[in-house]
Amino acid sequence: MAKHASLIKLVLLTFSALSAPLAAGVAHEAHQMSCNETAMRAMKADIQSMPEGEAKAQAMEEMDMAEDRLGVKDMESCEAHMDNAMKAIEE
Repeated sequence: MAKHASLIKLVLLTFSALSAPLAAGVAHEAHQMSCNETAMRAMKADIQSMPEGEAKAQAMEEMDMAEDRLGVKDMESCEAHMDNAMKAIEE
């Protein structure tokens, strides 16, 4: 019986660990990106945790452009670049 309980715990733990990134992606998807310093820091942290590659490079480039747009208070363009970065993260 103890083996059965341990197996159930292992399956539940594995499932929750695997489903967490999916839930985070859906949360990002459902939310319009806000162009502010807090959102930028969160996105940059997500990007830093990505493996090296084309998607990471594209996301970093989009975030650099978003940061430039934030600097001149062009919120519409900033949000568009942040949205593009999020799409690159989700690839």
